Amino acid sequence: VDGKYVEPRFEFDPYLRTRDGKKSMNKSKNASSQLMTKSDTLGGHGEWTSPFVMAAVNGEVVKRSQALSEGGNGSGSTLTYEEFVVNPTFKEAFLGWFGPILGITALLNPITGVPMRKFLLPKPGDGPTEKQREYGYLLVSGVGEGQNGSLVRSEFYFPGDPGYKETAKMVVESGLCLALEGDRLPEQGGGFFTPSVAMGDILLERLCKTGCKFASKVVRMPKLKSNL
Repeated sequence: VDGKYVEPRFEFDPYLRTRDGKKSMNKSKNASSQLMTKSDTLGGHGEWTSPFVMAAVNGEVVKRSQALSEGGNGSGSTLTYEEFVVNPTFKEAFLGWFGPILGITALLNPITGVPMRKFLLPKPGDGPTEKQREYGYLLVSGVGEGQNGSLVRSEFYFPGDPGYKETAKMVVESGLCLALEGDRLPEQGGGFFTPSVAMGDILLERLCKTGCKFASKVVRMPKLKSNL
């Protein structure tokens, strides 16, 4: 009926589009929790975790990388992704979870929102001090578990404030990587790629030369199937 039919914009999620324009057989699922949880994922003894504000965005990046990593067997693979903030105590996990909820609610409230924007929220040009930028740090821990039981743990350490100094460093090194290391990059053509797919270990090498530290180790080997 005229006026009621809306033509779909995409045949499928564009993030799943492969280099040749087809839909990737690889699948991914963002299982990041929106609640406080107690997790043993990082090999500890039940750390309290809270949601990470960028988990939804990062999950889309992982989806894109997973789609582009499709092999030639045509069967595809499934990846489950989970991201959270690890807290040393229940109190810090609770504040990390409930604090943003309370802050956003107060900001949207017409009674409390006006004074918050006037007196509490940072003004243009505000940010961490030079000392905070210099002595802040970020430690990203990742655990990957294979379908046959293998377990690999990696850690990436950034020796400065992640929101300003280290983010600027990542952007600059990515630009230099594309400009100066083009013949070494895993992707030689144009397209819509993620950093890991477009630059991979070449970008990792450059970041480590600026003071970042990266380490990875196999924690558990895969379980071998016996034919006996």
